[in-house]
Amino acid sequence: MNQHKKKLAALLMALCIVLSLAACGGSGGGGKSDPLAAAMANMEKAESMDAKMMMEMDMEAGGQNLETVTTMDCNIFNKPMRMKMDMSMDMGGYGDVSVEMYAEEAEDGSIVLYQYDGMDWSSQSVTAADLGQYDVSSSMDSYMASTTGFKQEGSEEVEGVSAYKYTGVITGEAMQEVMLSSGALDSMSTQMNMDEAQMKDMLSGLGDIAVTMWIDEESLYPVRYDMDMTAIMDGLMGKILETAGGEEAGLTMSIPKMTISMTCSNFNSATDFTIPEEAKNA
Repeated sequence: MNQHKKKLAALLMALCIVLSLAACGGSGGGGKSDPLAAAMANMEKAESMDAKMMMEMDMEAGGQNLETVTTMDCNIFNKPMRMKMDMSMDMGGYGDVSVEMYAEEAEDGSIVLYQYDGMDWSSQSVTAADLGQYDVSSSMDSYMASTTGFKQEGSEEVEGVSAYKYTGVITGEAMQEVMLSSGALDSMSTQMNMDEAQMKDMLSGLGDIAVTMWIDEESLYPVRYDMDMTAIMDGLMGKILETAGGEEAGLTMSIPKMTISMTCSNFNSATDFTIPEEAKNA
């Protein structure tokens, strides 16, 4: 895998982690008389879970079209944080990217990331403070607390269970605050040499995100979470291009489609894993 693909995979992995941890989470409390509140209260107490994500993103740049489908399987444990992530990104005619990644929190609070690109293992040590997106509880709370106007739309059969269906919206303003506080765009701000004020300005005026969530009627845990991020990501791409001076050079770039679907399962009994010795010796 060349360095460009490795950087792209790492950036998408960071974004996927934020979204996966957020997508199945919540905050607040309530009893079984309110399924949404009960699901959020259950999530606050969850110590582990498995998650599967599919992200479809189409990009148009300079007359060229790129359609990508990213799938990711996660096993997530909290306190201490441990994760396994298997990611595959299909970029159509531009090839495929597959990444196996592990994350583990040490007693001193540092986090070690291990990544296998199909050829070599690599590792990186970072602090939990630097990577706030790896904090399961705060990431889940941030996104779900930002979803407004949840309405129950009846029940449907989803992932083999009968589930309550809810719809809501994450406003562009709320997403701006979540992206800044989660650290999801830290690497982008570094590469573009932008401070927090500049990043905040770039993230202003973006569109809203339509959210749909299904809650298992029996267990009262979320089983699926869908987001249509087309408007906000298309707006963000335009802002990035403008900031980088691309428009002055006649460059064009847009995101005509970006959707994310997440399923969550095995709450408090996530699939366990062992970090390979090859990874630890990297």
